[in-house]
Order: sequence, then C-alpha cells, then structure tokens
Amino acid sequence: MSNKSKVKSQKSQRGFTLLESMVAIAIFTVGVSTAVFVITQAISVGSRTRDRIVATHLASEGVEVVRNIRDRNWLAGRSWIQGIDDLTDACVQWDSEYDTISCAAGTNVAYDSGLMYYVQTTAAGPFSRTITTTLIPADTPNPGDPERLKIIASVTCGTNCSISLEEYLYNWK
Repeated sequence: MSNKSKVKSQKSQRGFTLLESMVAIAIFTVGVSTAVFVITQAISVGSRTRDRIVATHLASEGVEVVRNIRDRNWLAGRSWIQGIDDLTDACVQWDSEYDTISCAAGTNVAYDSGLMYYVQTTAAGPFSRTITTTLIPADTPNPGDPERLKIIASVTCGTNCSISLEEYLYNWK
C-alpha cells in the first residue's frame, strides 16, 4: 500500500468518525428529550390523580357532616332535618360541635398546615366544595316510599376535574 493511499484512508476515517459522533449525539438528544417528556407527563398524571383522591375525600367528608348533624338532631330531640333541609351550596367542614352546616368562610377548601386538615376559606385555592340537600316527601315518586333527604356533595379540583357524590338519608328513628 502506498503512502498516498494510507493518508487518503486516514482522512476518510476521520470524517466518518465525526459523522458517527454527530449521529450518536442526535440519538442521545432524542433519547434524553423523550425521557424528560415521559417524566413530565408522569408527574402531571400523578398530580391530577392526587387532586381527584383529595376531592373524593372532601366530598365524602361533606356527606358525613350532614349525616352527623342528622344524628345530633336525633340525640337532642329535634327534627331530624333541622338546619340541613333545602341547603344550597352550603359550606361545611369538620368541627367538633357540628352546630351548623353553613359557615361564612366560603366554598373554597385549602389545606391548613397548622391544623393539618382541609378547611373552608374565602381564599382561592385548588378545591371548592358545595353541599346541596333536597327533602323528598314520603310517597314520592312511588306510594310507600319513605321521607328522605337527598345530599349532593360536589368538589371541583381544577380544570376538567370535579367529583360529585349523591347520598340519601332517612329518618330511621
């Protein structure tokens, strides 16, 4: 092999190595950007799932507050629906007294790190909860149906995220 062909061969190999490096960098860049995209999407889905779980628990808590008021009415000898029938967009939250279902704090719900639970607030936040109740008279819609209270607890948890629970309470006492 002549010296001239050796030099030519080395030049083409150097160029080929540079081309290989550029292709490898491009493949690496595509791989890293894909991984970053997948991780970002996983975090986003995780956040939305967390918000839906919290919203479900907040809606359930709203129904439980209404149920507790009904039970306290029974124990106090009052009408079972006193203070809870025909509520519209009521504000409810956990309270050791449960004296009233309605509060003046607004429908927004935020986590209070000092109290370590969610509280109703007027400040804007990711969650908003409303409770609506409707008294359904006896024999409605069918004869023999008991008097009952329909409760709808609705919680919004951001864009395209809302949870609504519906439950019926009866006067079993």
